[in-house]
Amino acid sequence: MTLENLERLEERITTLTEKFVELKQSHEQALGELSVRDQRIDQLNDKLKEFQKTKVQIHSKIENILKRLEGLKVQSEK
Repeated sequence: MTLENLERLEERITTLTEKFVELKQSHEQALGELSVRDQRIDQLNDKLKEFQKTKVQIHSKIENILKRLEGLKVQSEK
């Protein structure tokens, strides 16, 4: 192996090492973004559960009001 071949090999190894570091940083950044998005999804799921619970409560209250009104209507017809 000549000195020229060793220099080319060294350059290639340097280039590959730099690309590896870049890819590793990019991967870590992507994992960080994924973690943030997972947290946001959890927050949105919690909000959705609250909204669904509120919807059920509102529906129940409306049902009760309608039953009372129906009862009043029946009493007034007597």
